[in-house]
Amino acid sequence: MLFFHDVSFFYPSSIYPVLENISAEFYPGWTGVTGDNGSGKTTFLMLAAGLLEARTGTVSGAGGLYCAQRTDNIPDLWEDFFSSPDSGTGRLISLLGIEADWPYRWETLSHGERKRLQLGIALWREPELLALDEPTNHLDRDAKALVAAALGSYSGVGLLVSHDRALLDQLCGNCLFLRQGKATLRPGGVSKGLAEEDREFLELKRLRKNLSGERERLAAETEARRRVVESSKNRFSKKNLDPKDSDYRGKINLARLSGKDRNGADLYKHMKKRLDRLDANLASVSTTGRRKLGIRMETSRSRMDRLCVVPPGIIPLGEERGLVVPELVIHPEDRIALSGPNGTGKSTLLGRIVSLLPPMLPVLYIPQEISAEEARAALAEIEQETEKNRGEIFSRFSRLGSDPALLLQSRLPSPGEIRKLLIARSIFLNPALIIMDEPTNHMDLNSVRLLEEVLAELDCALLLASHDEVFLSVLSVIEWTIEGPPRGPKVRLSVH
Repeated sequence: MLFFHDVSFFYPSSIYPVLENISAEFYPGWTGVTGDNGSGKTTFLMLAAGLLEARTGTVSGAGGLYCAQRTDNIPDLWEDFFSSPDSGTGRLISLLGIEADWPYRWETLSHGERKRLQLGIALWREPELLALDEPTNHLDRDAKALVAAALGSYSGVGLLVSHDRALLDQLCGNCLFLRQGKATLRPGGVSKGLAEEDREFLELKRLRKNLSGERERLAAETEARRRVVESSKNRFSKKNLDPKDSDYRGKINLARLSGKDRNGADLYKHMKKRLDRLDANLASVSTTGRRKLGIRMETSRSRMDRLCVVPPGIIPLGEERGLVVPELVIHPEDRIALSGPNGTGKSTLLGRIVSLLPPMLPVLYIPQEISAEEARAALAEIEQETEKNRGEIFSRFSRLGSDPALLLQSRLPSPGEIRKLLIARSIFLNPALIIMDEPTNHMDLNSVRLLEEVLAELDCALLLASHDEVFLSVLSVIEWTIEGPPRGPKVRLSVH
């Protein structure tokens, strides 16, 4: 079992805590962990696995295996995994479609293939606690089904950070929702939890509306009572009164003794206290967790007839393998979806296209994986911009669903955050062509929706490689589909 008791965590440079006063209990079975990019999901997993220490509070039962988002490096213990006589190893190799030569050609593997080997070794180690960070990123539909089946056999305490709603609903008995450093544990899959979160938010909005109406009415009554009290004070004041006017002084003294005006002042004080309590209630009913989101990107329509031409032929995909392509043409208005199984050369094809683009063509290219070093460098470049430009970039970054303050204090953009940063920075690029390789990888559910809205309004050419069929159907008109066995000598691309 795993217990978080009043746990808070912040980095040395933090202005705000990443996680604050979190208490929750986790038992065998999968618990989903969800939240916007930058909300502390990875930090939470690393606390659970014992890789970070809580600044306040305690984490008991911590320790286990953390499986990171990135697939840059070959997993530890891969030699032991392949040489293990344990029957469980063979089952995992078969279940995940792992091939024995993958470690020897790691650099040529797709990120989806790397992820499957990473997960296979993690499950083979049978840790009591397994913390998975985005296990289905990079995976095609068939590979996702393989991974879901493999994860379903795990019997320990599982924490699953994912933006894959189907996977969370299939595996998780509970979901932990992270919002602005706070955590709420809800029973059921993520769809049930999101529906409950929406219901609670609407209830808070109704309550706040009612409290605001009551406050407005009470404030008007209190102000009217204040004017009556002020008028009474002025009426019974002896200031500027003729010292010889003893009769009027006596009337004032008599009125004061009658207590009518004192009662009026007491009523005003009582109403003022009610108003203060109502203000406190309003302050406690916050609906600021959902800020206004969405941006517009400035793009251009190129005057060129053709932005890029890929001649027909075979593009090498490694030793004795190739991608057979017809002539491929990208026109200024094209909206192209590139799809195909893992390992069939989608990223290789995009790299070839980028290399053939005219030097003067403004292009926004976001690759499938951005290393930690590249992410830090991109953030450093943005921080060197003028104050005005930097403010505009971070404003757009915020409206894509992430907090610039948390980004700056962490000093390392998460994979989802770096994509948003590059999109926000494109304000100065005015691209005529946008190429994105698996753009929805690492992005939270809300950010995927925002990205769809942004791209749908653009006037430039789009080339999107993705396994997200819904995302592609919303944004594309032309289909480039790679077909054939991923490990066969040749795969072919067809245009529809």
